[in-house]
Amino acid sequence: MLKQKKLVDTKQKSKAQEIFELAKEVLPNFLSVEKGVVMITERQRQILNLIVSLYAKEHTPIGSKSLLDSIQASSATIRNDMKVLEKLGLIQKEHTSSGRVPSVSGYKYFVENVIQLDEFSQNDLFKVMKAFDGDFYRLSDLFKTAAKSLSELTGLTSFVLNAPQRDQQLVSFEMVMLDSHSVLSVITLGTGEVRTNQFILPKSMTEADLAVFSNLVKERLVGKKVIDIHYTLRTEIPQIVQRYFKVTSEVLQLFESIFDDLFKERLTVAGRKNIFDYATDNLAELYKLFSDDERMLHEIREITNNDEMRAVKFDNDEKYMKNLTIISQKFVIPYRGFGTLTVVGPVEMDYQRTLSVLDLVAKVLTMKLSDYYRYLDGNHYEISK
Repeated sequence: MLKQKKLVDTKQKSKAQEIFELAKEVLPNFLSVEKGVVMITERQRQILNLIVSLYAKEHTPIGSKSLLDSIQASSATIRNDMKVLEKLGLIQKEHTSSGRVPSVSGYKYFVENVIQLDEFSQNDLFKVMKAFDGDFYRLSDLFKTAAKSLSELTGLTSFVLNAPQRDQQLVSFEMVMLDSHSVLSVITLGTGEVRTNQFILPKSMTEADLAVFSNLVKERLVGKKVIDIHYTLRTEIPQIVQRYFKVTSEVLQLFESIFDDLFKERLTVAGRKNIFDYATDNLAELYKLFSDDERMLHEIREITNNDEMRAVKFDNDEKYMKNLTIISQKFVIPYRGFGTLTVVGPVEMDYQRTLSVLDLVAKVLTMKLSDYYRYLDGNHYEISK
């Protein structure tokens, strides 16, 4: 039994290591945020790096004596450098303690100029590999697994977004009669995301009318991007419907009912309650904000609406998020664009570990998406619940 378990562990490790090596080629370690203009010496940079790293682990002010073992300089020299960093606003004194803690500007400078992404730990790798073990037949399940892994490994609130809805293409449309009155419409997008809608057949429409309706969608809308479908539904479709149907109002309402959901992006969330572990003020308002998918979508899209692979936002406009940081990391959706992983946490979070975990989950998710699309391209279709 022990020998068999060891064989399984070795096999799993081999598979994980293979994905680890392949992922490094698929998604390089990009750190893309606007560079700061503050100039500091190399030793001051090392001191800031240590203060940020030590404070993330110990959550107590850092004094010059704590840095002596790592900085090749006297305690007096380190104190002078710390005074320079304090004057620049990168570190600050906390209460009556003689130590210093990073300021918001210090964290920002650290992320933009100092941090270097290390290879993620083997422990984190195997935790993520275990979470993604097995076959996935629905895109939503992959996104839920990614969000859950991020939240569990970082202790933060996490979000996963598909490629921008407006840029996705409608690749398939089907209608299924469930009984003499009920119909199920199935919309499939290029990323594999499926939107279903069950409705009652309008009284003025027969099954033959329904077939005409389905053909109109396939001829006029399938193959178009969502943003173009939105325009077509409001310009061309009303005129075309008049040619084929006597009672146009119910047909147009049916178009609106089926396609209305197509224009709404879906946000996958995990760890909403984690907010109570790292926030102290306005908890009710913050939880309400994190539960408002539309507002969070706006925040995430706003900071990732560019070609950068990663974005970090410190100065948030939402008044209840002043002391929180949003970090977003794009992941490759093979041949279909980019999705987005996002975590929200306190300004004093452990950025080194958080960025490392984001990078890891992005890479493994991309590999699993490659497997998923091989399955999807084999003429299989997911049906969302």
